[in-house]
Amino acid sequence: MRIELTEMLWLDEQAVSLHELADLTGLSVGVLEELISTGAIEPIDPASAEPRFGAAALSAARHVRRLQADFELDTQALPLVLGLFERIDALELQLRALRARFPGRVR
Repeated sequence: MRIELTEMLWLDEQAVSLHELADLTGLSVGVLEELISTGAIEPIDPASAEPRFGAAALSAARHVRRLQADFELDTQALPLVLGLFERIDALELQLRALRARFPGRVR
């Protein structure tokens, strides 16, 4: 049996800097900057001189780290995969709404 310990961080109204995001995810600042330039990871306020990142960016960056570790994906493929994850999440949300609206009819 494999037990994996994870770190928990509460980011409700707080935000982290680019370097803090790198420390929390294990990604390099260069990889994060490339993901930001492609729009795969977005700062809270893109116009800010010092970009800050919230929970969504942290989650996306952690997905990226796992994808790189597990599948050795290059940086160019990561925005596509993250977009697919977002689409899956949206479809699952729609399916849950349909199941709630039509119990027993939608499987």
